[in-house]
Amino acid sequence: MLIKTDFVYPKDDYVKLFKDFYADINGPASLEPVKQWQSDTWSYTVHCSRGRVLEKAGFALLHVAGGIIYKNPGSLKLFETLAYPTNPRIPGFIFMVNLNQTEALGKIVVYYVDLIIQDGKNHDEEKKIFSTSIKNICDKHEQNFEERNAFIPGRILAGNAAECGLMNFFKEKDIPFLDELIQEVLPVYKEILEMKKSEQPLKEDYEKMNQSRARLIEWITIEDTGVKIARDNGIPLEIIESYGFPPVVKY
Repeated sequence: MLIKTDFVYPKDDYVKLFKDFYADINGPASLEPVKQWQSDTWSYTVHCSRGRVLEKAGFALLHVAGGIIYKNPGSLKLFETLAYPTNPRIPGFIFMVNLNQTEALGKIVVYYVDLIIQDGKNHDEEKKIFSTSIKNICDKHEQNFEERNAFIPGRILAGNAAECGLMNFFKEKDIPFLDELIQEVLPVYKEILEMKKSEQPLKEDYEKMNQSRARLIEWITIEDTGVKIARDNGIPLEIIESYGFPPVVKY
């Protein structure tokens, strides 16, 4: 039996939500067999879709029960997905949410949703569509989008983050808002994919994508807080690589 926390969020249903989402984009045959890892204190379940539109779209659910969280004894439940379109001119997608509990800080929800820029361009149109949709949901729930859009410019994802989404800490009372947010954002990202599917990439776009992916892997392995937590709990990097790393890296 897999190790599990008793946390109800992130929802287990997110696995099916993203399985259906990526199958709709890449086709049902794009879904690879489920992979699972576990120890005495944690379990990881990983899914991955590889197809014509999204070269790789991985998503995973992690439970840490009685482990080390932010250098303190604690527990954590995490859901994370990263999607990398085949076309470098189309932004990728990232969503990460975890609920963690430590003696020092109690229960905290960490939430991040954003676009990933692959070709180094501005992508102002896509950013506006994405941020507007999130701001509308924030307004509905009396959340301040500008405050919740708490990015330090150029620091996240090795500078490949579009910084048009949401990154912040939340409390358990905010879960209904956070759940509605991801449900509403997925159709918006699909709209962006459809809108840009006819974009014709040039050689320089692929070169830039290769550079950004190489830098992204470096950032993940050295700076990403989630990977630091994984190391503290003896979770092998190969698991994060299986769903989170870019599909192909050329130096």
